[in-house]
Amino acid sequence: MKKNVIRLLACVLIGALIWWLYSDDYDSGKPTEFYKIEESKTDRVSYEIYVVHNAPYDTLEIKKVIEKFNLETWSIDSLKKYGGGGRLFYRETKYMTRHFKEGAPYDPKYSSWDNTQDYRNHFKDILMTTSYSINPAGDGDCYYRYWLYWNYWNNIDAKYDNKVHILFRDLDSLYRAKKKEYGIEE
Repeated sequence: MKKNVIRLLACVLIGALIWWLYSDDYDSGKPTEFYKIEESKTDRVSYEIYVVHNAPYDTLEIKKVIEKFNLETWSIDSLKKYGGGGRLFYRETKYMTRHFKEGAPYDPKYSSWDNTQDYRNHFKDILMTTSYSINPAGDGDCYYRYWLYWNYWNNIDAKYDNKVHILFRDLDSLYRAKKKEYGIEE
């Protein structure tokens, strides 16, 4: 009898701890906000990095929120101009903030050994990567790729399990289908 009570209390304590750890981070009643922290553009490449405030923890919700944001903010003309593009999304945390600047010191202090802001310190904060690869001649295969990095156990090797590649021939029709999927008016 005592063992069952102890097991029950242990389960309740673990559940309360998990709820407490994650309850502060996501509020379904508030909007998810995106903050661009880095941008790199050349004549052939467009790449952006975002910090996501109030990001959901559910993998499908992360995908929906980020894909909808991309459809609303990534123009077809821009993707065609650069032959595609990529975006990387981080969850906003104490150290991965909307004011993150690689090479600048962390505030508050991150480490007494090395207090320099570095993307390599934030692999566990990555939510999703999205990219388009468009054949400029328009006569070959084009790809929309996304990787969902979320893994409840923070096993970095397993974070790459959720890769999806979508082959398409016409970006306009892919965008129309995706916008219809998310209820975005054109």
